[in-house]
Amino acid sequence: MDVSAREKITVIMPVYKAEKYLARSVESVLAQTYTNLELILVDDGSPDGSGALCEDYAARDSRVRVIHRENGGAAAARNTGLDAAVGDYIAFVDADDHAAPEMLERLYAALTAGGADMSLCGVAYVDGEDRPLMDLPPMAAEVVGPKEFYERMEFAPERWRYIVPWNRLHRRALFDGVRFREGRIYEDEILATEQTMLCRSIAVIPDVLYYDVRREASVMTSPVSLKNLAAVEAFTERYDFYRAQGWPDLARSALRRAYINLWTVLDKVDVPAGRAEIEPWVKAVAGRMLGRGDLRALWLRLHYRRRLAGR
Repeated sequence: MDVSAREKITVIMPVYKAEKYLARSVESVLAQTYTNLELILVDDGSPDGSGALCEDYAARDSRVRVIHRENGGAAAARNTGLDAAVGDYIAFVDADDHAAPEMLERLYAALTAGGADMSLCGVAYVDGEDRPLMDLPPMAAEVVGPKEFYERMEFAPERWRYIVPWNRLHRRALFDGVRFREGRIYEDEILATEQTMLCRSIAVIPDVLYYDVRREASVMTSPVSLKNLAAVEAFTERYDFYRAQGWPDLARSALRRAYINLWTVLDKVDVPAGRAEIEPWVKAVAGRMLGRGDLRALWLRLHYRRRLAGR
């Protein structure tokens, strides 16, 4: 096929303190076998040399655009890229990760073959030398509807692979009126809930085509703080959505995750100092649990009162 006739893919890469990793990440995108793409590098106020490296790549390849912005976090940087994107499809790559050369080609083929709205591939956890950090169970090759995909998000082994934004390709329409929640962690959980309901079908490729490089100072390894209440919010919203759809098993799973995350926050933070932020979520989660006849809500409230008293 004539490259000029192919639909364009926009790849958005938030960049912050990524000077050490950026070259490999950017070059893995520019080396894609699917060449009709634009790469938007969003320099999120990075204090190192990342911004200059971004400009260097833009000078070398016309497919690269750079946007410099004040630091606002990965969600805000991705939203900035979305606002500037011109592609028919949207993909994300993190600045310390990298993609197999055929990733976009394979995702595009899987998406368009059956008229899906989103496609995703397998992921490997690796260190800085590409050494595997763990063996992940394979994903099933399948094309599923929204309810089945929500089931994968709740019950599949290593369910995060069905939630994160960077191992997939999205039809641009999935971002019409939908953006990442800024200033929060676990924004992926909320976005996945909102986008899946917009899909007619989702295609899954089991092959590992995205390499998630584990760094010490990552969100996944950061200590628990009040920011982790964002997870409670995400799972509570998902519970309400599942309940409205009449999916009790999914609703029960989401509420259990809200409960576990809230309990973890109570165990790890200064509860008296964070009372104003914590208490509404204790009421929200406990109230929903009592509505289901789940008496663990009483233990949650008791635990909160004990922690509030410094015990």
